[in-house]
Amino acid sequence: MNPAEISEFAPAKVNLTLRVGRARADGYHPLDSLVVFADWGDEIRVKPSPAFLLSMSGEPSRGLEGGGDNLVLRAAMTLQRVAGVSEAAAIHLHKRIPLAAGLGGGSADAAATLRALNRLWKLDWPLDRLAQLGLELGADVPACVFSRPLRMRGIGEWIEMVETVPELPAVIVNPGVAVPTGPVFKSYDASDPPALSERGFWQGDLIDWLCEQSNDLEAPAIVRESVIGDTLDWLNAQDGALLARMTGSGASCFALFETEDQAKAAAALFPKMAEAVWLGPAS
Repeated sequence: MNPAEISEFAPAKVNLTLRVGRARADGYHPLDSLVVFADWGDEIRVKPSPAFLLSMSGEPSRGLEGGGDNLVLRAAMTLQRVAGVSEAAAIHLHKRIPLAAGLGGGSADAAATLRALNRLWKLDWPLDRLAQLGLELGADVPACVFSRPLRMRGIGEWIEMVETVPELPAVIVNPGVAVPTGPVFKSYDASDPPALSERGFWQGDLIDWLCEQSNDLEAPAIVRESVIGDTLDWLNAQDGALLARMTGSGASCFALFETEDQAKAAAALFPKMAEAVWLGPAS
């Protein structure tokens, strides 16, 4: 890496649980989610430049536009404007996280861009200030700014760090279909969901508690893409699998395993994209 470059890891986001309430009057859905991050994901590199330049690499980047609607560029220009910075930056995004996969790839990239430019421009903003700005870019961006185990509520703005989540051996898989978030939420809304109720948070054994929880978007996503259900069945059948669930709005799924070796064995067998990872404190 060029000594003038600054690099930031953009880890994949995994919703261990995801409760979704009825849409509010403004169209946003209240959430309650236990979120962790993987030791696998994208990378952002930035260096000084008189104008914003974005370059990309990695197979998933082939599906991304490089113009002003790109979330990385939007994050950079938003921080420049709000911080009153006159400099710009050359930004390189290396993509590993699939697009429209439920792994928060775009949000992770935007969050990593904020962190990287905060360092490049020597703003010294604390993470909570960057997270507040990140909410302008998307509901998952504040959580991705922290990239640590946390409970996310509201529409993503209420964040509580969860310090006691252990590192978990897991596999993340994608069955090869893109599932845009909007249609999944539309299908969920059609089921006339109730308002989000208060519910007790994790106590006792984590795996036991997780098995009692769910991802409320899983059922409507499976209706849209039945391969998600097939993928979950496959994961549950693997040796050492403790729990299999869809993450985000899909189509990516994850499974927690008893051991790292069992997670690696499952990843090697899955016919589509699969990564053996550790879930937990990624930063």
